[in-house]
This record gives sequence, structure tokens and C-alpha cells, in this order.
Amino acid sequence: MNSGKFSEQARAPQKKAYRFNIIDFVLIAIIIAAVSLLVYIMLGNDIFGGGETSNILYTIEINPIKNDFLSSAHLITKGTKIIESIRTNDLGEIQDIKITDAISLTTDLETGIVKETLYPDFSKVVITVLAKCKKDKIKFVVNGETIMVGIQINFRTPYLVSYGTCTSLVETDEEGNPIDE
Repeated sequence: MNSGKFSEQARAPQKKAYRFNIIDFVLIAIIIAAVSLLVYIMLGNDIFGGGETSNILYTIEINPIKNDFLSSAHLITKGTKIIESIRTNDLGEIQDIKITDAISLTTDLETGIVKETLYPDFSKVVITVLAKCKKDKIKFVVNGETIMVGIQINFRTPYLVSYGTCTSLVETDEEGNPIDE
């Protein structure tokens, strides 16, 4: 009769208990540290409130716009808020608008000289925007959007959805007057 118990125990699967060891602890610690570092790098100032508050005045050079479209009186007006068109963050308020002839750079194939020619029926629009931002060592952040010279900014106003390049950026006081450093 004892042989019956022995055979039942032999047929029962043996479960090996998993033991947590030092290598498992080290791997988990490395993963947690890597994820924490990534979150801090990507969202550090937004989450932890780093950086001091400042005001900036920046310009956006909009790609050439057709003159017929630009003739609308309310397309772009001073005092209008501009909104980032993808994440819908407020980018500031339009302070100035300059409209000039659009210029195209062309290369003379015979001489290799680059020359400027008028881009017919189009105008170049440069808008100046005043915004509150957070400033850290290398960048200005306006409501989660990084503003630096040379970056493309996708934006919209009530009557225009467009994009352009930030061509200048200056730190200002509350009224928009440049601060001399």
C-alpha cells in the first residue's frame, strides 16, 4: 500500500520555487533608472517646473502666401493669439506684421551664380509674436513648445493655418521691449 503513495508522488509535477537574487535586483534597478532618466530628459522642465519665467519676442517668417489669399482683411491681425496647430498650445500674441515681395533664390546654370528673383503673385509675411515662456540654459519653452531660431513652427489663427521658420528671438520685459544683457 505504501507503493501506491510513492507512485502518486512520483507522478505529481515538481514545482520549483523561483528565488529572487541579486542579478534580478540589479536588472530591475537599471531599467527603472533608465526610464526615469528618459522621462527627466524629455519632460524635465514641464514636470518639475524648472527654468525661470520670462517674456520673449520672436519672429516667424511664413512661407510665401499667394497675394489673392493675403488680400483678406482679417487673415492676420495685430493682437491675435496664435495657436500651435498640432498640439493646440498658445504660442503668444501677434505684435507686428510685415508683408514684402516674396523672393526666390535661383542659380544661373551657365555662370553658377545664385541670384534673387521675385516670386510672382506671392508675398513673404513676417509676424512678430510676444509670449510668456520658461527659460532654461539653452532654450525657451512657450506652453510646452520649444522656441528657438531656425525651427519650424506650425500655427493657426482664426483665419489662417500655416507654418514658418523662427528667424529671430529676443528676451523682453512685460511690454515687449528688448532687455539689454
